[in-house]
Amino acid sequence: MKKKITVILKKNLVNLGSVGSIVKVSYGYAFNYLIPCNFADLATAGILKHYQMFSNIRQKKLNKIKGKFQILAQKLNKITKISIKKKVGNTNQIFGSVSDKEIISNILYLTGERLDKKNLYIPNIKKIGIYSLDIILTNEMRIRIKLQIFPAFI
Repeated sequence: MKKKITVILKKNLVNLGSVGSIVKVSYGYAFNYLIPCNFADLATAGILKHYQMFSNIRQKKLNKIKGKFQILAQKLNKITKISIKKKVGNTNQIFGSVSDKEIISNILYLTGERLDKKNLYIPNIKKIGIYSLDIILTNEMRIRIKLQIFPAFI
């Protein structure tokens, strides 16, 4: 009987590896724990070929998306600051708050690209002044833009 068997992991496991890793484990560990708990699949020739095909497709999609994000990052780096007018009181505190829709519409006007609100990290803004706005495109790509809030006189 074989001592080791090859499996493809379906979930991240601390001791074995991440999703999609091809690992050799003992026969009993594979058939008594990993496969019944749906943590892994048996690595046959057909499944390995299938896995390789899907990993190539996934890599092509990731490269395409990364290219789009690099173009977007170049456009966003051209922006020095975003200015927003808000109503203020006597103590320079703004009425209401700065919404993500206002910032997204300003970025759309300046670059022509529409961002998702999940990409924005807006600090807590209570007074007029200059704040730092973080735009997170991917784990590696972060862009910091100045956000200026100044009073709108009626």
